[in-house]
Amino acid sequence: MLVDYHLHTVFSGHAVGTIDDYLAKVEELGIEEVCFTEHTSRQYLPDEFRRQIPDSWMQDEELAVYLKLVAAAATRTSVRVKLGLETDYFAGHEEALARFLDSLPLDFVLGTVHFLPMYEMRYISLVDEEPAAFLVAYFDYIKRAIESGLFDSIAHIHLGWQIVPWPSGRAGKTVEKGLAQVVAAAATHDVCLEINTRAFNFEGHGTLDIYRRFMAMIADYGVPITLGSDAHDPKDVGRNYPQVLRTLRHYGIDEVATFEKRQRLMVPVGDQLLSTAQGK
Repeated sequence: MLVDYHLHTVFSGHAVGTIDDYLAKVEELGIEEVCFTEHTSRQYLPDEFRRQIPDSWMQDEELAVYLKLVAAAATRTSVRVKLGLETDYFAGHEEALARFLDSLPLDFVLGTVHFLPMYEMRYISLVDEEPAAFLVAYFDYIKRAIESGLFDSIAHIHLGWQIVPWPSGRAGKTVEKGLAQVVAAAATHDVCLEINTRAFNFEGHGTLDIYRRFMAMIADYGVPITLGSDAHDPKDVGRNYPQVLRTLRHYGIDEVATFEKRQRLMVPVGDQLLSTAQGK
């Protein structure tokens, strides 16, 4: 089965395209199941904490509209459409987030770390820190997100080593240990890790070598994966899938997680898009 479990529309505030625009592209590519994962509104956070976070994503009043429109769109297509949110982890607010998520009719919750409290809640790409110290802190916070039990999968871990270069020597070994601890925590707590296909654009300091290390760890620990393009424009749906699917096969990863009402089902991963030019 071919799936794309990371799609953003205009509701995210920094993406383009309607739900129907995305589904038209999905149908063209032959993707059988998708999940919309808009960046969540943050009404569950205390006002004084919320004011520290850039508020450019889905607004409070838009959440109910988003939920309704995704449900309606699912009735107009042969594609299986799942309802999700991409939700930031903030240590100390786990109970409030759990209540918020439990109140919604979600199929899937994609956890993420975009902001680090130890760096004054700056977006991680704006953190000015020595690479090894930053990556160790970043991986430790992701590990805490996994251990919270709030999320079905953790998104785009590669952002950290895309922002700063992977250190060499002893510092590199320390950072690699931190990444291994993230993957081990996912195995222990039975949480998926996302294979984010935008990573295969290899932006910034991202490299195939580092991503291969990450995928090898996933295979070694037997961690289940979700697969998503992180599309912010309909043209990005299924991006880089041919290369990613080949790489998954190389590491013996032949199943992908799907979700319904927060319950996971592993399915065999498909091997090609109908439009094979997409993402090459």
